[in-house]
Amino acid sequence: MTVKLYLGDCLEILLTLADGSVDLVFADPPFNIGKKYGDNSSSGDLRDDYRYWCEEWITECFRILKDTGTFYLMTLDRHLEWKLPIMAYYGTFINLVKWRNVSASHSKRQYWSSTQPIMVYGKTNDYYFETYAETRIIKPQNMRWGGYSTEPKGQLLDYWNDIPFVYAGSIHHKEAVMEPGTNKKAHPAQMPVGLPLRAMSFSTEDNATILDPFMGSGTTGVACVQTGRNFIGIEIEPKYYEIAEKRIAEAQLQIRMEI
Repeated sequence: MTVKLYLGDCLEILLTLADGSVDLVFADPPFNIGKKYGDNSSSGDLRDDYRYWCEEWITECFRILKDTGTFYLMTLDRHLEWKLPIMAYYGTFINLVKWRNVSASHSKRQYWSSTQPIMVYGKTNDYYFETYAETRIIKPQNMRWGGYSTEPKGQLLDYWNDIPFVYAGSIHHKEAVMEPGTNKKAHPAQMPVGLPLRAMSFSTEDNATILDPFMGSGTTGVACVQTGRNFIGIEIEPKYYEIAEKRIAEAQLQIRMEI
């Protein structure tokens, strides 16, 4: 497998990647809610042109996808009304997955959010999908049932409640990357490995190439190493780039030690 990591603005780097060169895009972008992602002022999460900016990099990601490729886009419920038309313009709808990821903050003027949407689109209708990729390991409550009195059939549901989220702050999680000498998470929005791992297991074959345009702490890259996929990661914040680089190198070393 190959690993290519880029430090810089995702749009600038995406423009340098070839048409139809990746099998899957897994993107967990900033959500424009004012969260501070690092010391780099350009990595702040509050911009007036957010919708236009999203369409720019989404367009580039679809360009880079192969015709058999799939785009997984993590987002917020309130962004669906304008992101769905953008994704539909460039791709073909597969699923709107709901991942159980309870928000730490709740509004008193709406129902509490207990899930986070993941938009799943193919580049074309020829997208690859392995229907029973997790038949032997997923929990029964996440399987499609054949009927009220039959056994689970093994096809995964579009509601994922079996992948624990990584809390921000000091709450323990076995995957959490901590700032040295503290109980504070090194990244404010670290993903669990199970999310990109599931996406690539169902939507790519062995030796596929995966692109993460907002690499963060390198979770998608770790999942690629664990499954033998090729990885392209882009991160604008130097601090998080270094964390990702270290995590991915450690994952590669672990694989070599197990061989």
